[in-house]
Amino acid sequence: MPYALETAKAQIIDLLRRACGSSDFEMKTPPPNVDADLAVPLFRVAKEGGKNPAQLAGEVAAGLDLEGTLLTSVSTTGGFVNFKLAEDRFATAVLEDFRSRGEDYGRSQIGAGKTVVIDYSSPNIAKPFSVGHLRSTVIGQAIANILRFLGYTVVGDNHIGDWGTQFGKLLYAYEVWGDEEKVAAQPIQEFLALYVKFHEEAESDPEIERHARAWFKRLEEGEAEAVRLWTWFRELSLREFQHTYQLLGVEFDEVLGESFYNDRLKDVVDDAFRSGVARWGEVPRRPGEAEPATASATGSDTPGGAAGQDTEKVALIDLEAHGIDTPLLIQKSDGTSLYATRDLATLRYRWERWQPTEILYVVGGEQKLYFQQVFQAAALLGYEAPCTHVPFGLIRLPKGRMSTRKGRVIFLEDVLNEAIQRAEAVLEDRDLSVVEKKGIARMVGVGSVKYADLSQTRTKDVLFDWDKMLNMQGDSAPYLQYAAVRVRSIERKAAAQGIEIGNPAAAHLTEPAALGLVKTLARFPEAVRQAADGYYPHVIATYLIDVARDFSTFYNQVPVLRADNPDLVAARLELCRMTAQVLENGLALLGIEVPERM
Repeated sequence: MPYALETAKAQIIDLLRRACGSSDFEMKTPPPNVDADLAVPLFRVAKEGGKNPAQLAGEVAAGLDLEGTLLTSVSTTGGFVNFKLAEDRFATAVLEDFRSRGEDYGRSQIGAGKTVVIDYSSPNIAKPFSVGHLRSTVIGQAIANILRFLGYTVVGDNHIGDWGTQFGKLLYAYEVWGDEEKVAAQPIQEFLALYVKFHEEAESDPEIERHARAWFKRLEEGEAEAVRLWTWFRELSLREFQHTYQLLGVEFDEVLGESFYNDRLKDVVDDAFRSGVARWGEVPRRPGEAEPATASATGSDTPGGAAGQDTEKVALIDLEAHGIDTPLLIQKSDGTSLYATRDLATLRYRWERWQPTEILYVVGGEQKLYFQQVFQAAALLGYEAPCTHVPFGLIRLPKGRMSTRKGRVIFLEDVLNEAIQRAEAVLEDRDLSVVEKKGIARMVGVGSVKYADLSQTRTKDVLFDWDKMLNMQGDSAPYLQYAAVRVRSIERKAAAQGIEIGNPAAAHLTEPAALGLVKTLARFPEAVRQAADGYYPHVIATYLIDVARDFSTFYNQVPVLRADNPDLVAARLELCRMTAQVLENGLALLGIEVPERM
């Protein structure tokens, strides 16, 4: 059964279809100076019929019969037809929606039968889980939550970066400067120190890059010592990562990593040459780069032959015929794989295993060209899984970008712990047990960090600011959490006084503040769908602020438990219960918990 707002919009479309002979209408929210709830522009229809938009709007409005709908009046503004909801009938319908769905309010099955694979978080083994990883992790988890809420089957895949030339660098650095006891005691910090040391030394001695490539080749070939060290590094890193994931409340359906696809890489390269998609070419040799990025126009049919001193042979896929000037590199002449080889093998595996409706890659916007290359190459190879890059802006430091090579990193776990400590300080004087304070501080602190990210449009860069990231005032997670807690406290007071909701009549909700809150709560299912349509979690964050503010207005203007009669108390209590459920459902979609008390 459709939600009340969906029903009202469908009724409007049906009325206009019969009046105009078209069903292609766009619903708008009227500006504040227009006394209406919904508006539809008729400019396109007027143009097609050779009419003046304002004249057509007036003619259409005059002929509409609103009998039997959730609408009470119609008006026009220029070329817009404006509709006002019948507040009594609409409020009744909205509360009936809530009573019939309860905790599932806002949920739908529009994604039933569809599978979506989401690639998100994806930290690199032996590197810090920095605040720079926050965006992919929390945005990806929120998208997964939203799609599941809408009935999709979701496979969340943490595609760990546990392969590649970077491990040759780490293996070489550990061989030359490593200390087993230090690594065992503080693995990530020591790995970072070794990684930074390698790049510092490489600036004066580029020859060590050759040693790093040799170490990675030993690893790809399965040499015992290289595999032993790599396995140890990986286990230590995953254990450290899990601490951060537990703090964030983030879980995955799969944690496979690039290494999982190692025995599938040859098939990808063979497919590319067998189908005539790939060729051998030369690319600039760039010391200090983990993998070459661009290819020259020169090429040959075989990997043999000596490349120039400043170039190296690679297998590549030309994409110029498909509007992409830069070819995709898939293998070096010595047989070692590249990022793209592993990503193509991963894409093929996901396509074959899950037959997804779509594969989402929640990865920074700076990788736009790369994913265009990979997706086009996959199509040429016949890997038919529909793929979408869901880009996000970077988190930048005040003095520039974060850099693992230079050691300019802010550990995400440090940020989370700082947020929790700040929340604990706020709760210090509250009448709560120590256990309660710690639990609430974790929910509030972690929620603050998540909300600071998810409330931003994901495509924008974010300048890292401790105070903004850990904000607990204004438009923040604590503000929303407190609103939900306050609503639930009203319910507890009602229960303590023996007041039952019973079967409230929405017709008792006549106050403007109450009716305004009803209309806002009715938008929740639509907000969830809008967030899913563009993969924009901030739509829900923004919407929840509207709910909290409208509830605050209602709470300050309309007495709930001190209403004039039991029916009025029941109706207002039902509105409170619905408000709490919407706040809790919306925050859960963002991965933010709500404590019992604050």
